[in-house]
Amino acid sequence: MTREELLDILVKERTQDILEESLRNNEVYQTAMEEHDKACERLEMAGLNEEQREVVDEVLSTISRCMAIYGSAGYRQGLDDGIDLVVEILKVPSTELNDNILMLKKDE
Repeated sequence: MTREELLDILVKERTQDILEESLRNNEVYQTAMEEHDKACERLEMAGLNEEQREVVDEVLSTISRCMAIYGSAGYRQGLDDGIDLVVEILKVPSTELNDNILMLKKDE
């Protein structure tokens, strides 16, 4: 299995059930969703004709798709960076690594 295939699997697994659960408990996200729902209600009451509704729907759909891709790419990049970090940490001699960990603990 390639690194890219592994990242694809991890992104898919982590961004489905686990992310949804996390967002259900995220107050900032829930507030944003409430604001979105109110904005959608206002849009529904705006009295747009069929053509205008289709244009607005198309714009909102493309924004949603772009943001989903952006979020997935950002998550994937974070995983990739985390893997690189672990690989670099494993290259550090254990005594030097232990000294660095102790130094970090002193700063806490």
